Amino acid sequence: MTIERTRVDAEKLINFSTKALQKLGVPEEDAQITARMLVTSDLRGVDSHGVAHLNMFYARRIRLGIINLNPKPKIFSLTPATATMDGDQGLGFVIGHHAMMEAIHRAEKTGAGFIAVRNSTHFGAAASYAMMALERDMIGVTMTNTVAGVVAPGSTKPAVGTNPLAVAVPAGKKPPFVLDMATSVVAGGKLEIARREGASIPEGWAVDKEGKPLTDPTKRVLGEGGLLPLGGTPTLGGYKGFGLGVLVDILCGVLSGSSASILWKTTPETRGNAGDHFFGALRIDSFLPVENFKKSMDEMIEAFEALPTLPGVKKIYVAGGYEAEIEKDRRANGIPLSSKVIQGLQELAKELDIEYDL
Repeated sequence: MTIERTRVDAEKLINFSTKALQKLGVPEEDAQITARMLVTSDLRGVDSHGVAHLNMFYARRIRLGIINLNPKPKIFSLTPATATMDGDQGLGFVIGHHAMMEAIHRAEKTGAGFIAVRNSTHFGAAASYAMMALERDMIGVTMTNTVAGVVAPGSTKPAVGTNPLAVAVPAGKKPPFVLDMATSVVAGGKLEIARREGASIPEGWAVDKEGKPLTDPTKRVLGEGGLLPLGGTPTLGGYKGFGLGVLVDILCGVLSGSSASILWKTTPETRGNAGDHFFGALRIDSFLPVENFKKSMDEMIEAFEALPTLPGVKKIYVAGGYEAEIEKDRRANGIPLSSKVIQGLQELAKELDIEYDL
């Protein structure tokens, strides 16, 4: 199936998203932070976490009043390197941005900074925050738990979230290493894209309430069956992905003073809104000179890229390399948006009485 797409300039998309968020009541600085992070996901090819969510996800939750647009985050800390933050139910992008900056500032002073966040909301793509450490010659780490939608090995009951984690590591001449992954077989947004485009999903992504493979994303029933953990079945190592998902829940939910997502109580209106997070920053020069580290990173990446390839494979990529090529293209030629995403943005512009100028 060929999906019609229109290329849209990234800066125009940021400006439009900022105006829309402000119209919804988000303060200007917070709207700019959120808009840039949404568009950053689209620039890197992570279309499941970009502006497609602006209307149907974030605007909807703002209208429902389940996101606090004027939060007063509080930080509790007993050591110079660590802290817990209460996000006051604020917009996840804003809470996440401030928490990651707090981790970075602590790393500047101590060599490492870690912040656990409770009482926040969905914050988009985890990589956006980990990458904030790159320009400061630091390694960034980000995790978030999500509503339970992944089955435990041997069960058909959703028990843990997709619980993504991201790590960003600077290099020298090569693009930075940026790993951004769900601890499930795929991110939940992949099913959303399939539903939006009328496509099926591969067998092995999800199961129904009887544990049978699900290939029609429209047949998925929330609370019954779910995505498989990374690895898939127990035979293929699904317990490893499940373990990683539980670890993310521990660092984000339990350590922050919240709880694991299996214990969350949600309603249809609030489902997918809540989120606890974990942020970390490591100052590279507290281990070894930055120049030496980046040189070694380049040598490692070049060695991977020099590996022989199978027929039809253009190149071996290290995490972040493929996304860097996509970003280069999309910054030059615009971000390709499907007709349904554009329709959603046009409807939002009409509703908010702002110009649709994309």
